[in-house]
Amino acid sequence: MAVGDQVSNPTRFGKGQSANERELFLDLFGGEVLAAFQETTLMDGKHQIKNLTSGRSWRFPKVWKATSEYHTAGQQLLGNNIETGEISITVDHLRVAHTAIYDLDEMISHFDIRGQFSRELGLELAYGYDKDVLRQTVLAARTTGDGPFPGGTVIEDAALTATGTVDGKAWIDAIIKANEEMYEKDVPESQQRYMAVNKKVFNAIKFAKDANGQYLAIHRDFGEPQAGGIRGRGQFLDIDGVYVYHGTKARLPFGANDTSNNGVYSKYRADYSKTTGVLWTPMATATTKLADVALETERDVRRQEDFMVAKMAVGHGTLRPECAVEFKLPSA
Repeated sequence: MAVGDQVSNPTRFGKGQSANERELFLDLFGGEVLAAFQETTLMDGKHQIKNLTSGRSWRFPKVWKATSEYHTAGQQLLGNNIETGEISITVDHLRVAHTAIYDLDEMISHFDIRGQFSRELGLELAYGYDKDVLRQTVLAARTTGDGPFPGGTVIEDAALTATGTVDGKAWIDAIIKANEEMYEKDVPESQQRYMAVNKKVFNAIKFAKDANGQYLAIHRDFGEPQAGGIRGRGQFLDIDGVYVYHGTKARLPFGANDTSNNGVYSKYRADYSKTTGVLWTPMATATTKLADVALETERDVRRQEDFMVAKMAVGHGTLRPECAVEFKLPSA
């Protein structure tokens, strides 16, 4: 046999300790899905999350304020009542993002198709997760009071538009008003406050001016911010202690009437068509997480393709409605 005809013995580095020659490649693919989710999600880490090892729900406690009084000499202290309650949040149906890669298409592709697809699956899970948490946060703001526990806040103002010409000064005033409403409801000042709006509102707030033409959020030279949190386009603004984030239409549920949308899980279906923004603290909503982002793959020999499913099992609910504020336009 000529030297050029000898069979080589390449190292099948994707095999690892398995008989599957693609074993390590699929693990990497799963890691890329998780990485894309973690890098993209806005709401993870900004509300209460409980990881479950079993079961379908978790009961979150609610504790109201203690009371005090002056003591009279000789009087026995019997203990004042502290109002308590609990919120049970169940896990929703399994959320999945899936695709299939045909062998021949992958062979002739001039780019890393698996890397691209893995990122898209992770992005879709992140966007769906954020949308549901934001929907639940808006629903928290619409929740009425329960006994001693205050309800949420809805600020309805025709000036709080999210399309066309947006008045950044009106939005800054609305943020200040939201903080005042929370203050009246005894929401702790120590809790970090977040806000989600679209890019148009974000930019309007960023470049808002007062009556004298002075920028309210940044210096005239667009350098360091007056209140921190922004450089260049920036990821967030810091307005009156509220971290303002912007999101794409894929992440924000605002501007849509999802009352009859079968693509939305039943408990999150509502009319968000007039909603233009939402503000919250981490105590407003909570998530029960039964299964974090995971990947399953299956080799389909009959179709000569790899089928992949990225999935997660979570559920969201209102915890403390007084910690949420919805911004919306007046109904027609």
